[in-house]
Amino acid sequence: MFSFFRKKKKNQVVGPLPTDFSFLGADMHSHLVAGVDDGAPELSVSLELVQEMKAMGFKKIITTPHVFSDFYRNEKNVIQEGGQVLKEYLQLHKKEIDLEVAAEYYLDRYFVNEVLPQGLLTFGDKYVLVETSMAGAAADFDDCLFPVLAQGYKPVLAHIERYTYHSDVSYFQNLKAGGVLMQLNILSLIGYYGETIRHTAEKYLAANLYDFCGTDLHHHRQAALLRLMPQQHPHAFALLASYPHFKNQELVSGAS
Repeated sequence: MFSFFRKKKKNQVVGPLPTDFSFLGADMHSHLVAGVDDGAPELSVSLELVQEMKAMGFKKIITTPHVFSDFYRNEKNVIQEGGQVLKEYLQLHKKEIDLEVAAEYYLDRYFVNEVLPQGLLTFGDKYVLVETSMAGAAADFDDCLFPVLAQGYKPVLAHIERYTYHSDVSYFQNLKAGGVLMQLNILSLIGYYGETIRHTAEKYLAANLYDFCGTDLHHHRQAALLRLMPQQHPHAFALLASYPHFKNQELVSGAS
């Protein structure tokens, strides 16, 4: 079943609107490794969320547990082992999907001094998902980001629309010029994090800032909102489906 939209604005869908997220192919931001952060608390929940994502049309999941000094000091091997346990659990229940494990790294001195020297969990072409404080600009943000770039990683800054203290498009354009890629949280477009963030996400889409989008999936409520987005938020879904610069599809067959 398709909806049809006439072209009214730049990047708006012309013709049939997809009914699920299969046009993306891959999701590159979620929290599905059981019991390591604020995402799925146990394997049974991980399984249910994976099933939901398959039903939404995703062909590949790159799940990204938090690595954050104040709350989740997840060692690289702990994340990898948790990912392997999840893969085996999915196989046991015959719910297999192309699943990879990376991480979402919080940029701070602990990251630079303790985490980065051990090597980072990446996806695709040496992409590494990073985040910073949503409470206010970190004084050492550039100092934390530089060594990531210097070691040949390609940082993807998570959910940039949620850093409300930076609302100037030019700030993120300058970061992009320096080699930083940008990620959108899909739920931002339906106001899940508030109307200010929704408007900011729309502005950044119009400015062609984003390189990836992700579900940032933690729990069932978010999964339900994502599943219903094409029907309940067709305008937001059309903005997402018509954006021409997402690299998610490249990850389906890309090397990790």
